Parts: sequence; structure tokens; C-alpha cells
Amino acid sequence: MRRWLLSMASIVLLAACHRQPEPRFPVMHTYHHDYSRSIVFNKARYLAEQKIFDSIVKADTAHHYYTTGTGMRYYFLRHADTTLPHPKPDDLVRVRYGIYYLLGDTIYTPDELGEKLYRVDKEEYFMGFREAVKLLRPGEEAVFLVPSYAGYGLLGDGDRIPGNTPLRLYVQLIDIESKKNNK
Repeated sequence: MRRWLLSMASIVLLAACHRQPEPRFPVMHTYHHDYSRSIVFNKARYLAEQKIFDSIVKADTAHHYYTTGTGMRYYFLRHADTTLPHPKPDDLVRVRYGIYYLLGDTIYTPDELGEKLYRVDKEEYFMGFREAVKLLRPGEEAVFLVPSYAGYGLLGDGDRIPGNTPLRLYVQLIDIESKKNNK
């Protein structure tokens, strides 16, 4: 009986080992996202924000507004000498800035944020801030209306600024150290 069990077990083992192993192929998951709804939504949000900006500009007769190619609107509080240069990439600038909700409620005051040294286009600031700094000369102050996509975008800053919030940005460019002076 024992011999019979051993012979059966060896037959089963030999039969199991005789099969060729089947290769395992990676499972390919293709994911296709339809961005068309997102595109339509974001275009509608941008147009709605531009209408709000238009109404703010129309109501504010005390200031002359300029428009940037990215949809920001701005006006100067203080102009500087036009012979002074604008900041260029890699220049080190000293700035003061404050962030407000579109209708003026305070989010971060310039006193709270303090003076900042900012390397132009080399540091991680939101897009509206980076563009605003490059539009000013030393000694100039301006107020910018920033669309939500150029502000803190879909997610906000994780603290005081909710997602998809257009902002009012105050920026004062104190001075510029050019790239040549930094070396």
C-alpha cells in the first residue's frame, strides 16, 4: 500500500512538473480622460472673471487700468522714472506685497508678509505675482486683478485662499539687483 502511494505521488509530481510554465504578461490599463468638459468649464470661469474685472474697472473711475495678455488688469499707485529698467529673469528684487479678495477683504497684508527677496522667474511664486513683478520698475507700486488660474488655481494655498479665487494683489517693487551685480 505504501509503495502504491509513493508511486502515485511521484506520477502526480512528474505530471505537474512536465507542463511548460506560462509567461505572465503585464496588464495594460489604458486610461483616456475626456478633457472637453474641463476645458468648457475653465473657459466659462475665465469669461465670468473677466466680466467681474470689467465691472470693477468701469466702476473705478479714479484709476487708469492696463490689461496684460494673461487677463490680469492693473493700475499704478505710484509711477517711477521711465528710464529705470524692468526686472529681468534671474535678477534679485526686493518687494512688498499683499493679497486681498477681489472686493477688498484682506487675506495677507504687506506687513504680515514683510519684505521679500525674490529671484525673478527662479522661485515658486504664483503666476500672477511673477508677471506683476516684471511689469514694475523700482519705486513703483501697483494693484493687480488676478484671475483665479493665475492666482492659486484649483486648490488654493491650503490655508486662507480657497480654490478658484480671483485675487487683488498689491505689489511694491523696492529695488533691483541685476544679475551682473549678484555675481
